[in-house]
Amino acid sequence: MKKFALSCAISLALAGLTRADVAVVAQAPVITSGRATVLKDRVNVRARADKNSELVAQVNKGDAVEVLDRKGDWLRVTLPATAKCFVASKYVQNGAVTADAINVRCGPSTNYRDVGKLAKGEKVEVVDAKGEWTQIKPTAHCAGWIAAEFVEIAVPTPTPAPIQTSEIVTPPVSLSPVVSGPLGTVETSAETETHYVVKDGYLAGAKDTKTPGSYALMTPNVDGRDYIIAYLDAPQMNLARYDGKHVRILGNQRWKHDERYPTIAVERVDMVW
Repeated sequence: MKKFALSCAISLALAGLTRADVAVVAQAPVITSGRATVLKDRVNVRARADKNSELVAQVNKGDAVEVLDRKGDWLRVTLPATAKCFVASKYVQNGAVTADAINVRCGPSTNYRDVGKLAKGEKVEVVDAKGEWTQIKPTAHCAGWIAAEFVEIAVPTPTPAPIQTSEIVTPPVSLSPVVSGPLGTVETSAETETHYVVKDGYLAGAKDTKTPGSYALMTPNVDGRDYIIAYLDAPQMNLARYDGKHVRILGNQRWKHDERYPTIAVERVDMVW
């Protein structure tokens, strides 16, 4: 009877606990992309997220890699310059690709896995040309897989929220800047948010001639409508060959508080197949 009474007392005490009495531990978010550092020597980079898949390259402690995606315990990374990549010789002439969606493989045979694709007109650096296969240096579209335990992804620095004052009023992005004063000057905020991003979308020519670049990253076209994700600033790149295609953009995004859309200073463009 005493044991029963004690058990009831404990149950009633637990039932009386409120949510404030229970500590809730927030789980840290899993980072799936960004710049990262290799933690050990001779770490294998493979063609697939499988320890039995073909070996594409090796990286060493301190090497920097760009993480594109995560799949369980594996990270998809851009291939180092030492990786061996091959493309069918008939599709390469004078260092340029002659057809679209050409497979880049990790060995000189169709029996090897593909590690990327090439677009028509894309320039490649030929390492060796023998028979039916040409060895090239990995392009920005070539990627492999590495065990996540051997890589540390840099935690992005959070951007502090802007401080609003009574002297500076930032209009909503859906509205035009407020014009005031006898001279018709535009009140804008001098603050700019800048951070590294990886964004997917469709490339299209910018309709507004006053934009920072001639191309924009767009959402998919649904029922005849699409929307701007960001303008692209890439004066050294030929973006015309990606027009209308599904791409992944990597670079530093800047967004002034008086602008309707952000602008990405493009570091790399990947085709999404």
